Amino acid sequence: MEQLADQSATDLYAAFVARDRRFDGHVFAAVTSTGIYCRFSCPARKPLSKNVRFLDSAAACRAEGFRACKRCTPDA
Repeated sequence: MEQLADQSATDLYAAFVARDRRFDGHVFAAVTSTGIYCRFSCPARKPLSKNVRFLDSAAACRAEGFRACKRCTPDA
């Protein structure tokens, strides 16, 4: 599973920091420093951009070894 290529990582990170709900369910943020993945609207503190990868599905996140965030439950 590859990182999304149709939008730049900078644009996706800006939407992630802004908690843009339009991306919920379409793009997931996988945090390499913690090993979790979140929805864009997650209320948790946002990580540094160098620690975030954007993947297109919850299944892709799990396949890469990330676990679901307990605050925003992206796999529910």
